[in-house]
Amino acid sequence: MPTFGAWQLSDLAITGPDPFASNATAESDAVGATSFTISPSAAVQQVQLNDNDASFEDADSGQQLASGAVFDGVSWAAGDSVETEYSYIIRPSGSTDPADNITIYVLEYEGQVHGIASSERLFAGQSYDIVAIDSNDPVVAYSSMAICFAAGSLIATKQGPMPVDRLREGMRVQTMDNGYQPLRWSGRWLVNGRGANAPVRFATGVLGNSRPLLLSGQHRVLVRPERGPLKGEEIPVAARALVGQPGISRAPCDRIHWVHLLFESHEVLFAEDARAESLLPGPSALGAVGPDTARFLREIRDADPMSTLPARPIVPTGKAARILRLKQTV
Repeated sequence: MPTFGAWQLSDLAITGPDPFASNATAESDAVGATSFTISPSAAVQQVQLNDNDASFEDADSGQQLASGAVFDGVSWAAGDSVETEYSYIIRPSGSTDPADNITIYVLEYEGQVHGIASSERLFAGQSYDIVAIDSNDPVVAYSSMAICFAAGSLIATKQGPMPVDRLREGMRVQTMDNGYQPLRWSGRWLVNGRGANAPVRFATGVLGNSRPLLLSGQHRVLVRPERGPLKGEEIPVAARALVGQPGISRAPCDRIHWVHLLFESHEVLFAEDARAESLLPGPSALGAVGPDTARFLREIRDADPMSTLPARPIVPTGKAARILRLKQTV
């Protein structure tokens, strides 16, 4: 079932000739003259299709919604068609570097333009310039589109296990130390899933997890070494320090969609029954998100310095990796 991320037209503020006015062809007048800004409050939407091939394209009525959904303010039914009618090359506003080029695919729901998908991560709050028309008859492999979702990981809440991408502000999430705590904020962003950015996969049972679990390399989980200077203590360890342990490996993909959860204080949560941290708004988090999200997290940190205190003493990744060469329990 192909899945990718999309932004609704209602998420976009457009300056210049409208590049999405046509339901048939790209607008040449928009090239070099139009920019659009994604609303700072917008969130990327998950689109799931049924398709009998590996490509997303124009004029393929077999690309159908896998289930009913609301997109761009309209309720769509399972089986409604979704196509990409035309595509543009864009860059973050102000950039003249072709290395910053991103392809956006204009989405038609039942023959009407309602949004865009993209080849790379787009940021809420960011402005982009239309720099070229890519195609009036695009064909793109689903694997080359943002995103390859890690969404769907189950988080323990007061309502029972829920997919992380369905959690919303105010929902009460189970924590290890402080019972059920209200979610303060959830952030969603896309990154390249190759090389050092490749997700870390924990096979079922490695962390006491009931299903395979994907985490970013910087995301900390609780482990308890059996030997060494921290024997028997619960320590938070970055997932990347555990790579190479039995059942723990990198799982590269073209794009990965992360969802991060912020509470009034740093918490230990239950993800697929494994113990993993909530977002700690420190330097690592600020360096991994878009400018508007970083500004938001910085404001939280400055207003409440206690929010940056970790739930457990942090062990540097290098030291943790040395310790964890010894056999451990989790």
